[in-house]
Amino acid sequence: MMARLNGKPAMSAAVVFAVGSFLSQPASAQDWPTRPIRMIVPAAAGGSTDIGARQVAKVMAAELGQPVVVDNKGGAGGRLGAQEAARATPDGYTLIYGNSITHALLPATSKSVNYDPLKSFAAAGNVFWYSTLLVCNPKLPFADVAGYVGYAKANPGKLNIATAGLGSGNHFSSELLSQMAGIKVTHVPYKGNAPAVQDVMGGAADCIQLSEAKSYLDGGRLKALGTTGKARDPRFPNVRTVEEQGLKGFDATWWQGVFAPAGTPSTVMAKLAAAVRKAAEDPSTKAVVFDSGFVPEYVPPAQVEKRIQADMAKFRKLATDTGIELE
Repeated sequence: MMARLNGKPAMSAAVVFAVGSFLSQPASAQDWPTRPIRMIVPAAAGGSTDIGARQVAKVMAAELGQPVVVDNKGGAGGRLGAQEAARATPDGYTLIYGNSITHALLPATSKSVNYDPLKSFAAAGNVFWYSTLLVCNPKLPFADVAGYVGYAKANPGKLNIATAGLGSGNHFSSELLSQMAGIKVTHVPYKGNAPAVQDVMGGAADCIQLSEAKSYLDGGRLKALGTTGKARDPRFPNVRTVEEQGLKGFDATWWQGVFAPAGTPSTVMAKLAAAVRKAAEDPSTKAVVFDSGFVPEYVPPAQVEKRIQADMAKFRKLATDTGIELE
């Protein structure tokens, strides 16, 4: 009920507070956006991450009524782009297309990261999840995860796995598999996935975990043993997950999402969250990212923060257990 004061209706304290909170938002925040928005993508142009980011930017722009301009800032595993975004003015006009590496793995394991994924950023939501495939040279004498594990146990240290480099996502995922399976596999770090997969196909290395493996599998140049996520890769519905093949609890699912610098006004964050959700749920998005192995799924900010906390704990423990040291 609304109270009356001197014969006139008086607003309740709750209403006064709500109105005051709204009016306290800067006019620029209430009107946001009134100009183009910059979205830093911590990866090189042309790759799968860039393709996903540009689709998200396209849908967000249509939803917000202003261009969302992709700015590729690769380097140092993504930390350079993340560090730049963390320092940006929190007005909603600089965003970052973050991921499991920039917002969980690196902050948990690298000494040179100078931002906190939970304190330096505000999540607008995740848009995609994806897994990798454990793929090997077709000449190797096994065809599934059980065979991989059995071969490694029978030949300690003989089997090797190529990765995109020390501390890369597929390095951590490979170490997690070895740890949970109780095997010893030799790590061979490369400067990126491209030279690593070439050596696996040529026989100089044995196996690798990849997300973009379809062309190699279709051509018979690699064989898939399993997928690393909690669910099967939609591109390869007949390839079982590692967990389905007996390694209970194994999960190396990766994600991508949109973040703003901490302190961005709540009105802006609400609009951003709605636009990010639209990008994940837009029918065109699934078709654009299908070949990259990305699965559209909107995850709201509170759940994103919980996922970051859980992933950081997992990566930190894995680094300690396996002796992975990153600068």
